[in-house]
Amino acid sequence: MRKVKRWAAWMLSLALLSTAAPITAKAASDKDQVTDIKKQLSEKKKSGYVEGEALVLYRTTVSGQKNRSVPFSSGIKVKKTWNFSTDLKGKTRSKSKDPVVSIARVSSGKKTEELLRDLDKNPQVIAAQPNYKTKILSGSDPYYDFQWANSNQGQNRGTAGKDVGYDQFYSKTSSSGGKETVVAVVDTGIDLGHEELKGRLWTNKSHTLRGSHGYDFENNDPDPSDDNGHGTHCAGIIAAQAGNGKGIAGISQSSDIKLMALKVFDEDGGGDLSNVIDAYYYIYKQQLEGVNVAAVNNSWGTDETEYAEVMKYVIDLVGKKGAVTVCAAGNEMENNDKTLTIPAGVDSDYLISVAATNENGQLAAYSNYGAESVHMAAPGNDILSSVHEDCFNPTIYSDAERNSLCQFYNGFEDGNVSGVKTEGGGNTGKGTVTVSADRDYFGKDKKGTSAKISVEGAKSGDIYTVFLPYDSSKGNTNSYLSTMLKAVSKAEAEDETGLVLVMDYQLDEEGQIKDPLTLEDIAINMLAGGIPMISIGSKADDWTHFVYSDRSSTKNEKRALGITLMALSDGDFTIHLDDAAVSKAGVSSEAFGKYDFYSGTSMAAPLVAGAVANASKYYNSSNAAANRETVLGMTRTENGMPLITRGVLDGRKLADVNPIITKAFVSGGRVVLQGKGFGASGGTVSVNGNTEKVSSWSDTRIVMDNRKLVNRVGEVKITTRQGKTVAGSFYFVKGKSGPRQVFTTENITDGGDVFSDGSKFYYLDRELNLYVMDEEEREFSKMSSMDMEKAFSGIQKGELDRAKFDLDSAPVYCDQAVYAIVEAELGYEVKRSLVCYSFKTKKWSRVDSYLSKAGGSKVQGSSLAAYNGRIYVIGGQNKKNQSLEKSVYRYDTEKKQWSKAASLPEGRCESAAVQSGSQLLLTLGSIGKKGQIPKNLVYSDRTNRWIKKSASLTPRNINEETFSACVGVCKDGIAYVGLDTDGYGNVFRYSISKDRFEAMDYTASFDEEIIGTTAGSRFLLMPLAQQYDFDLKHLGKGKKTVQSKAQDDGDDDEFEDSSPVYSYSVPSGLVKVTAKAKHGTITGRGSYLPGQKVTVKPKAAKYYCFKPSTMKAAGKKIKGSSHSFRVTAATTVSAVFKKTVVKLNKKKLTLRAGNKYKLKAKVKTVGKKKSVTWKSSKSKYASVSKQGVVKTKKAGKGKTVTIYAYAKDGSRSKAKIKIKIR
Repeated sequence: MRKVKRWAAWMLSLALLSTAAPITAKAASDKDQVTDIKKQLSEKKKSGYVEGEALVLYRTTVSGQKNRSVPFSSGIKVKKTWNFSTDLKGKTRSKSKDPVVSIARVSSGKKTEELLRDLDKNPQVIAAQPNYKTKILSGSDPYYDFQWANSNQGQNRGTAGKDVGYDQFYSKTSSSGGKETVVAVVDTGIDLGHEELKGRLWTNKSHTLRGSHGYDFENNDPDPSDDNGHGTHCAGIIAAQAGNGKGIAGISQSSDIKLMALKVFDEDGGGDLSNVIDAYYYIYKQQLEGVNVAAVNNSWGTDETEYAEVMKYVIDLVGKKGAVTVCAAGNEMENNDKTLTIPAGVDSDYLISVAATNENGQLAAYSNYGAESVHMAAPGNDILSSVHEDCFNPTIYSDAERNSLCQFYNGFEDGNVSGVKTEGGGNTGKGTVTVSADRDYFGKDKKGTSAKISVEGAKSGDIYTVFLPYDSSKGNTNSYLSTMLKAVSKAEAEDETGLVLVMDYQLDEEGQIKDPLTLEDIAINMLAGGIPMISIGSKADDWTHFVYSDRSSTKNEKRALGITLMALSDGDFTIHLDDAAVSKAGVSSEAFGKYDFYSGTSMAAPLVAGAVANASKYYNSSNAAANRETVLGMTRTENGMPLITRGVLDGRKLADVNPIITKAFVSGGRVVLQGKGFGASGGTVSVNGNTEKVSSWSDTRIVMDNRKLVNRVGEVKITTRQGKTVAGSFYFVKGKSGPRQVFTTENITDGGDVFSDGSKFYYLDRELNLYVMDEEEREFSKMSSMDMEKAFSGIQKGELDRAKFDLDSAPVYCDQAVYAIVEAELGYEVKRSLVCYSFKTKKWSRVDSYLSKAGGSKVQGSSLAAYNGRIYVIGGQNKKNQSLEKSVYRYDTEKKQWSKAASLPEGRCESAAVQSGSQLLLTLGSIGKKGQIPKNLVYSDRTNRWIKKSASLTPRNINEETFSACVGVCKDGIAYVGLDTDGYGNVFRYSISKDRFEAMDYTASFDEEIIGTTAGSRFLLMPLAQQYDFDLKHLGKGKKTVQSKAQDDGDDDEFEDSSPVYSYSVPSGLVKVTAKAKHGTITGRGSYLPGQKVTVKPKAAKYYCFKPSTMKAAGKKIKGSSHSFRVTAATTVSAVFKKTVVKLNKKKLTLRAGNKYKLKAKVKTVGKKKSVTWKSSKSKYASVSKQGVVKTKKAGKGKTVTIYAYAKDGSRSKAKIKIKIR
């Protein structure tokens, strides 16, 4: 990820992205042109993806690989597959029917989002994501003195000694004759003929893999020559030949260390992720043939985190074969703990993420960082290295070379800046421009000056130009302009505040610029390119080398090297200018040399990649994990460095590495630090500045006594007996190793959320497919789906086909129905809808009034809650002004009406709301302030008031503004899973009655986002993206390993699916309805979510009858034979049942055939009905009427018939009599 230095390539890329016609002066106002330029700058940052394509990680069988069969539908075309589980001879490594893992690049005629939806439904697909476009980030040797990173003597006003300790690397690792060690440079290629690199190239000995020194995957040919320069620059940092009198020296000087050129980017520094997969596949195949690849350098990246899983897969594969992947952390000045950059943010034991430092040993202004995600730093500012083309670079030339090559040069060494003119440049603004000498200079000397250009009071759209006149001589070759420049602004803006351009101008007779730049010129240049430029921000500590090829002159004339500032925001600007020069006419560019200065984490990563190769050679180690640990211990600690190691690469530590802390955890109630190099003789440990008592100390493990550290965030510092130190920030989470895995399923889609009815666990996805968890079948069974056309009002089908759907709230359960807010992103706007599915009617419906009555069209991020039979829409963020809402709306599900409830005491959004007992609890979310977890709010519909509770949580990450967790009702409150807190761990509960948070005896060790809630006494949850550890060693044995972040279940004979469900035990928050009755029971008893509607009805045992008006609920008498109520607390329902007795007036009877007799029945009951129903056992022999009249029949002569009298009160009591017929 190189920080862009030469903007010709930048502008070519812009031209390719834009299809608009060139902007003319009449086509737009100045204001419009400024807006357009800002828009193009913004668009440049977007990486995008290849439309209609996807990369798929999927399961197949070895026989399927052999037959090239793929598990995709006929409408999906496979453009390429990478089968990592076969060797080069095509022999399989496991049984043909066993599942193995492959990656495919696929396409279809559909849009990318539609293609991904189709792939997500395929049970054999593990992961699918767009084919994202990636981009580069950006001794005796004559120019060695400019390599401050190797030997810092105070160059560029730096601090002596703040370097990588090159001398130590050289003295300990430059010998030859050992095992060949290879560094693979995955980049824009390498200049194979460069004087510094041609002797350091790896030579391919494979008979099956093409390319003498690597491969070009961008153009699919065996020549990985560089046409951009970035890859050659990285290669030079790693292994430019020292001592050859040619230019510079790389960090790895043993001739045993070689460079493998893998070209994955084009001449503009752009490429597809599929090229990167190609490169890793090439490395892996070479490893199988015995090539010792020790390091892979990735000086590129993207913020598209979706392909982290695929990258982890390939990084781990080559890592297990010996290669450490070294990645640039990024140049966006962002905290990678919060916003990941890929591949630097991939969680792998074989990866090192690298930040950049400046000449003073401080974190570079542009560099990303991360106390928990970026491992170490290395010099990245103003790094001189090899490039692929001739580069006019007078800064590094000797005086003799400057005299030979330059017709104009001004290094401002004497502090004289009078040659910089501020008048006559065509300035359009009213700000003031001044020039002065400044000690912030660029160069190898310990002291120097530059020209400081100050612009004060600039307004957006202003243009200011200063220039250095010179006498141009005619010649038959182009002249080149060169200058070193650094620019910064004080303007108030989130993004770029201005542009600086450098170009050659013709002067008129009065010495003024003939044709000064206008807004129109700059806007056209944004599209067409030609003039080098950089954007300006509020921070800058690195210099930019501007080099620009101008036209040849046919005559001697007055010209000027001009520096133009265009303001994109109001404010003050400062530009430092040094080493301004113009080449002589008639001088061939071949005389310039091929060396240039670049800055960025892209330049820091190769230093670490070279260090890995050096460590591999020094320790004769091909173990990537061990080499990684060694390099992580080769750091110089710098105060305040927000990195895992807190340090910068230092070769002085090669033979005597620092201790490193790899893990901190809680065992037996005590904090354990695990790592390497602690020493066996003890030392001291401090946490947050306090020295801690240690009960156990070894070289790899330290145990601290202080139990109060548990569930806290700790800044740890270890000092060994030998005086070595290591520091780091850790989270000492108490708890078991993780939750219990319930089962694993594969037949649900992603992008949804879960809910419970109190006993069952449901999943609703973003396209409104509803599933229920079936533990017996170990799957999620699909129950129903809502037609998306019916879910939204006023959206055409064609729009929905292109829409991206999501849930804007967690679904909630209320009275045998589920409610959810779903949104459709249409590109130009986002539509929302409140939908409902009834478990009783099995039908879906839409609550249209949500948009007009509950602010659904104006607010996003509202909390949805079910409380005492009503649906509440709480708070949210106003889409127009971004303010947080206090409003609360409630929907009566029976009356279908909205009303307003009491407003919140403060604005909230993205909160969770759960009913516990008779109260509604609003928790987490955001109050618009960083580092503050909102305090819980409790609401009662009896008082219609919200009460802010006192208990508070402290987040582990104080840079967050919105806090979320999986939540669910538990006894006397709610349970939380997945929010890291300082004091309660990440699995804890809140007690309403005690107003207190309490840690639970669990930990949630998930890197993925998780969804979950409580179902009775279990907290069920699912990771949204399961992480895999595919081990080819196990595949070869017919075994497959899936390593969960929650726990390690080890090898399993069956291949695990991709959606595991886990469970924690929690004290149940359900409320019980119990029955107390003798000689009967009461329906409706059971456990319920608080607030649900319960209907109870007495049911008598056989021969008994319910006594009216005797039923009680919670001690209160109830009229009638059934009762419905809202259950918010444990409730006992009782009823009285009495026995019913039926007696007949006869005990036995004999009748002649054809005769009649009237029986009489007497019913003793507490019921209202005291009559009976008559029945004959054999009506063909004797019948009985409703009045009890028995009539015998001739056919019954000689037979015996039983007549029954049943009580009508429901008791099923009866009396009977046997009648003989003669």
